[in-house]
Amino acid sequence: MDPLMLLCKLTEEAGELAEAVLVERGFKPHKTLEPDAALGEAADVLMCLLLVLCRLHPERSPEQIAAQLAGRMDDKLARYVARQPRTAAD
Repeated sequence: MDPLMLLCKLTEEAGELAEAVLVERGFKPHKTLEPDAALGEAADVLMCLLLVLCRLHPERSPEQIAAQLAGRMDDKLARYVARQPRTAAD
């Protein structure tokens, strides 16, 4: 897929994620979605990002890129969690 079209698709999916969040949080009471709609839309956003990365690194398989991305996300998540203030329940 053309890189410009990938970016357009990414923008479209991000908009769908935003709408799912708005519906889930009650800002669009006239709309209903599946309970985990935001998770599904987030997966679509991540898939578009993976396709962009595949275009940037054609020498790597989508599986390799996904594994590398997952590893980096694990590292970033661990750092984020470590920075969060402790609560009384902890």
